[in-house]
Amino acid sequence: MFLLVSIAASAQKDKDSLVNSLPVVNGKLTYSDSISVKGRNKATLDSTAKKWFAGYFKYHQVDTLSKDKDVSSSVLSQGVLEFRIATTSLALVKYDFYLIITLKINCNDGNYTYKIFDTYFMPKNQFFRRVIVYQNSPDYLIGLYKQKHMGFGPSINYGRKKVREYLKCTDDAIQACIASLNTAMTN
Repeated sequence: MFLLVSIAASAQKDKDSLVNSLPVVNGKLTYSDSISVKGRNKATLDSTAKKWFAGYFKYHQVDTLSKDKDVSSSVLSQGVLEFRIATTSLALVKYDFYLIITLKINCNDGNYTYKIFDTYFMPKNQFFRRVIVYQNSPDYLIGLYKQKHMGFGPSINYGRKKVREYLKCTDDAIQACIASLNTAMTN
């Protein structure tokens, strides 16, 4: 019996590692890093960042609403990533979702920094957006997941497994974006 309980606790701990490892700053999902790039000056990195951004994101726009105004940024824009997820626990049908992020890239001689923040998602299909109930904030889902008891309403719609799945899809899409940025900037 003790072995069974310890195996179940270990399995839950592994599942929680994703949520606990997400980069949360002041309750907000925020990915950021500073990368050294030897032999590259600011102008080269700046032009590479702008070219990468325009090529990587099918849908993008300048972020005019960001609280993080920085006129020296190479890129301060919103971009749209995509992921697929089943919205119910039955997982019969997977739906396409847009993941909207704000990306800020600052370039200097020999290094660049990026920050991905103000993240939210929504179903790609407009009809689907009007018909179903869905949560669009990873920040809310992280907070909900970390509560001891999720409450009746949220647990009916999501449950911890579904929250983990949304957060994993979000993290995977953002990690792929970061990997692409780092590859473009260092090559």
